[in-house]
Formats: sequence, structure tokens, C-alpha cells
Amino acid sequence: MAKLSLSRLAAFVLGFEATVFRVGIDVHKRSYSLALVREDGANFTWTGPSKAETLLEPVKRFGLRISAVAYEAGPTGFSLARKLKRAGLRVIVVAPSRVPRPVRAGAKCDRLDCIKLAEYAGHRMAQAIAVPTEAEEAARSLLRRRHALADGRRRCKQRIKAHLLYLGVEAPEGLDRWSQASVAALGGLSLRPSARLTLESLMRELAFHNEELRRVEDQLVELMSSGSHGKPLGLLRTVPGVGFLTAATYLLELFRPERFTNARQVASYLGLAPMVRHSGDRKPRGKIVPVGQSRLRSLLIEAAWVWKTRDDYAGQLYKRFLSRMGIAQKAIVAVARRLAIILWRLCIEQRAYRANPA
Repeated sequence: MAKLSLSRLAAFVLGFEATVFRVGIDVHKRSYSLALVREDGANFTWTGPSKAETLLEPVKRFGLRISAVAYEAGPTGFSLARKLKRAGLRVIVVAPSRVPRPVRAGAKCDRLDCIKLAEYAGHRMAQAIAVPTEAEEAARSLLRRRHALADGRRRCKQRIKAHLLYLGVEAPEGLDRWSQASVAALGGLSLRPSARLTLESLMRELAFHNEELRRVEDQLVELMSSGSHGKPLGLLRTVPGVGFLTAATYLLELFRPERFTNARQVASYLGLAPMVRHSGDRKPRGKIVPVGQSRLRSLLIEAAWVWKTRDDYAGQLYKRFLSRMGIAQKAIVAVARRLAIILWRLCIEQRAYRANPA
């Protein structure tokens, strides 16, 4: 794609100053590919540096009326959307999984991608996702850092066990639970010098993850205990089985729960809503689509196992779902979906959990 030519853009806009344009942006780390689409379907494309002024300067210079600006969510975050909104533009940030795809493969490039995004926005085929504020994004980054550290610690433990298995060395008793005695016993294993250096390196890595995880969790507790998070966090924890981590993840990942208008939207956002595929005389079956918040979904399923043992209402739900489905894993996912909806209701109604909801 060529860089912006003001003379060509002026010729493209000439005679259409009173009409409404729509814009599609293919966002990259160092460059933006933009498409300006007129009401008659004609388009003008250019490329520029990765900053909001690449679009805002031509809009201001020619006084363009923009109905919508669409781009796909990605690793560049939501800073572009926030800057364009502050400039008074309507921005549609589309989840990549929600972008309509052609039935058969065809040509693909940055120019075609931004044109398609502009067309989808004009025909209301692009469904916007919620854009978090800078404060919400910052709080969520700390939470996700905690989860990344927990994943790193788990992988480090797996590498230690794999190292011992590869060397043919029997793991100390209690290492499955990673008790203090078993971890201390790792230092007394009889290994060759190079193998011992490898094990010591892995143990230093494990110690780093443990210490950093503790530090970040303390910071997360401090964050959630102050400000606007304190009260809803306490309300969510009134549900049996919902601990601090599940409640904090729910609040930060489901930021602004009032933006959801019904329970189905909440279940779909979390990837807990079954998708029915029904054709002809076949019996329709619902299948969970693995999209949305995977970490929060797994935490809710873990909490559902505890909830159904501590609450008679949840226990009856589980038995009813199990008798209908016949598979424990499916039944507990259905219970987790009900738990997620109850937590949403608690956030909206600002009340504690009642053991036997109507």
C-alpha cells in the first residue's frame, strides 16, 4: 500500500463532503493500513505510522464525517480505540474470532483486510467488544501477571520431574505434593556434576516463581481491598466455594458487569454457553465452544465442584444435570454456568448470596 497522498485523497473526497464515510484499519506494531469507504462503495487506501494521527489528521484537514472506525483486537491493546473515541469518533473493536470469514479461501493482504473491516462496519456485520478504561486495563494486567507466574511455576515443576525421569532418578517421596521435605530432599540426590547444575538452575527458577508469585499476590490483594473493588469482592465471596482468586478474576475480567443485559450474554462471554447444532430430524445437542475467558472459565468450574458440596441448592442442580447428561464433566460445566450467572446478579444487585435463591 502507498503512503497518504493528499491530492489523491482530495480528489476522492471531492463532491462527497456532505456524505458519511466509514474506516477500516489493519493494525500492526509499526504501521497502520487504512481504508476510507464512501457511501457508493468506492474506497481509498493508504498506510502510515502506528499512531492515531494517521487517521485523525486527514479527517481534520478535509472535515470528513465518519460513521464508524473498525479494527481487530490484538496485541497492540486498546490505546488506539481510546484516542479515537476522545476525538469524537465511533470505534468498533472486533474480536478476531467474530470477524466474518469467506466460505472459500481467496486473496488476502493488509489492503483487503482494512477494506473488509470498513464494509463490515457499514453493514453492521462487525460486533464490537467492550473497551476497558486505562485503569481497568492496568488492574487486569496485574491479575494476568499473577496467572502467568502460576503457569510458569507449574511448568517449572514439570521440568524438574521430567529431568529426574530422563536421568532415571527416583523422585523423593512427597514430590507429587511438593512438600518442603521433598523439595529439600532434591538437594541430596546423587547426580553427576552437570546434571546437578541443571537441577540447581531449575530450583533457582522455581524459587524465583514462588517469591514473585507471593509478591504479586500481595499486591493484588491490596489492589482489590481498596477502592471500588472491596465491596463487590466481599459480596462474591459469600458464595460457598468462591475464594479470593475466583472473585478477583471474575470482577477484573468481567469489568463493568452492568454492560451485560441478560444472563445469556454473560455465559457466552465466559465461553460457558452451549452452541446448539440442529439439522433435520436429529436431536439437537449443545456443545461448549472454547472461546472467551479460558482462565476464568476454569476457575469457575473448580469453584463449582466446591459449591455443589457445600450448598444444597448447588448439589441438587448437579444431580439434576447429571441425571440428564450422564457425564460428570458436562454436569459440572452446567453448574459453573449457573454459578457465573449468580455472581453476575450479585454484582448487579449489590447483595450477598442467599443459600436458596427463588
